[in-house]
Amino acid sequence: MRNVILLLSITLLSTVFSISNAKIYSWKDANGKTVYGDNPPEHNKAKEIKTKELTIVPGFKDPSFSPKEIEVKKEETKQEEAIGYEAFTVAYPKDDEAIRANDGNVTVAFQLSPALKSGDSIFIYVDGKKLVENSKALSASLSTLDRGTHSMFAVVRNNNGDVLLNSDTVSFHILRNSIIK
Repeated sequence: MRNVILLLSITLLSTVFSISNAKIYSWKDANGKTVYGDNPPEHNKAKEIKTKELTIVPGFKDPSFSPKEIEVKKEETKQEEAIGYEAFTVAYPKDDEAIRANDGNVTVAFQLSPALKSGDSIFIYVDGKKLVENSKALSASLSTLDRGTHSMFAVVRNNNGDVLLNSDTVSFHILRNSIIK
């Protein structure tokens, strides 16, 4: 078993090393078209293409979130900070569920364990857009959603705007009547 783990580790490290040191070349093929690849033919003159270093973006912090000043007793704050969240899931709609909503209005619900702490808020995102912000409720009504497939998730944020917990992401389908017959 140790040999298998060692072999897998060496293979993984060599793959990562070879990807990070990969070079890209360009050359002309027999028809005069430019070809790009990592294995140039030996008989052609291939030019190495210099690539830029990969840009890594730090974690997302929502710029539209404005912190609220909330006065809480120091003892209550210490007690609440000691209790972390264990689970945050989408209760409704279920993943890949079809919902008949001719008006496009859908109620969504979440489960959070333990309960939402004072000073924390729930933000709901549908198709990458924030539709609900600073909510204290575990359910919300989303209005005028178009027919088709949508993805949804929610986050719990503290009063500084830091994300404390993400829910799972679910996809659901809105079914609406059509006037086209």
